[in-house]
Amino acid sequence: MEVESISMEHLLPLWYGFLAGITVLIGAWVMYKARERMSPQRMGVLQAVAGGVLAYLALETGHAAAEHVEKLARPDTLLDFLVSSLVTTVAFIATFILLAKAERMGHKAGLSPSLASALIVALALGIHNVGEGFAIAASLLAGAVASAVLFTVGFAVHNATEGFAIVGPLLGDRNAKPSLAYITGLSLLAGLPVIPGAAIYYTGLGNELFISTLNTIANASIVYALLHVNLGALSRLGGLTSYKFWTSLVAGVALAFSTESIVLFAVA
Repeated sequence: MEVESISMEHLLPLWYGFLAGITVLIGAWVMYKARERMSPQRMGVLQAVAGGVLAYLALETGHAAAEHVEKLARPDTLLDFLVSSLVTTVAFIATFILLAKAERMGHKAGLSPSLASALIVALALGIHNVGEGFAIAASLLAGAVASAVLFTVGFAVHNATEGFAIVGPLLGDRNAKPSLAYITGLSLLAGLPVIPGAAIYYTGLGNELFISTLNTIANASIVYALLHVNLGALSRLGGLTSYKFWTSLVAGVALAFSTESIVLFAVA
């Protein structure tokens, strides 16, 4: 009986992580079905909304990555500051280079630009969502099960909007005909890393530099992805002078912010 209790306790963060991440599927499926009946203008609007979601996530991960480094900018922690600055800078640059190389290899292998972009977006969100697992597990470690449940619900709502961002690159390419299985695979790649994120933190393997580096990699990945999505939206909505583009972009930021605020109000 005691062994069973311990097992359930250890599985709890993994179960919460699964519930928080699986909702990416909902947003992706809805957007995937909607693209079949939309005009180029409407697809451009939705692309910009998806780009806004990514822009908010880029701001969020960038702040999280910088927070650890900035607090070390003191004479007594100068060495730690220099090490953290070097590690995160190398991670930032290396991520861009690796993603660009991976995309080129995808093109050479016959993967269309839009399908390659969708894969990059899913990968970027997956890296970002590891951090959500940290938040859930931290609440469980502190004994705040109610907070862990609220985090799970809030992240689940928020992650549904990330499904929009995954399908965003496909909206402008009528020739791209990915199967529902491909979209499902990308959604799982983006959402399920919440589970190992929870497991890493729960077993005590995470430290501040590790988390900061992870956020740096997520930030670079998301910036890379949002450039793809927003460039596609700009081409459909008339360029940088388009009111529709900027309105839709801000709507995407507001959507991401409002869904994440559910968590903040719930645990306050």
